[in-house]
Amino acid sequence: MELKISTMTGKMQNIPAINTNTLTNPFCIQTSKSKRVDSICGKCYSVKMLSTYRANCVAPFERNSLLLSKAIIPDDELPVINAHSFRFHGHGELINSTHYYNFVRIARKNPHCVFALWTKRRDIIGEGAYSRYIYPRHPDNLILVYSNPTIDKVMKRPPKYFDKVFNNTSTLTESDNCSGRKCIECLQCYRLDSGVDVIIEKVK
Repeated sequence: MELKISTMTGKMQNIPAINTNTLTNPFCIQTSKSKRVDSICGKCYSVKMLSTYRANCVAPFERNSLLLSKAIIPDDELPVINAHSFRFHGHGELINSTHYYNFVRIARKNPHCVFALWTKRRDIIGEGAYSRYIYPRHPDNLILVYSNPTIDKVMKRPPKYFDKVFNNTSTLTESDNCSGRKCIECLQCYRLDSGVDVIIEKVK
């Protein structure tokens, strides 16, 4: 089976992505049930979309989840990406360190493309079972974006092992540098030389 590459819509239009299924990810199942008003996972757009009008995406995303998390994908089965910018997880979250290592290997196979991975899994990034294959650092064409789980608690710098941090606020602020922009026209998350490592967006 091949990994499903998605064509994203909305603000991510024209940015291809490999997505996984939030509805079966144990981390997502737990965090999306949060009742805290400042929990971004409690407002998860992916859970809402896959449970309703994007239900047709559940099967291919689940297939990606299984392919990425169960075993190391053979080199000749890793996809060749025909794009200059690519997103890991417009939908989904890392399941385990095998999942992360397969993403690293996709990036290594496609050095012409810049990959950005959004994740809250600090327990996997930097501490995973495959760290000896990845460190002293991940590939230069893989940008690790820490997805801050707490609304209105803006992190001023990325945590250890990460290149950027993505924050959400409940209201539009003067520091907002994301809301209303299209990713393909901005690309500050997809460029290490953008001069921006702290991104702030108003919760949709």
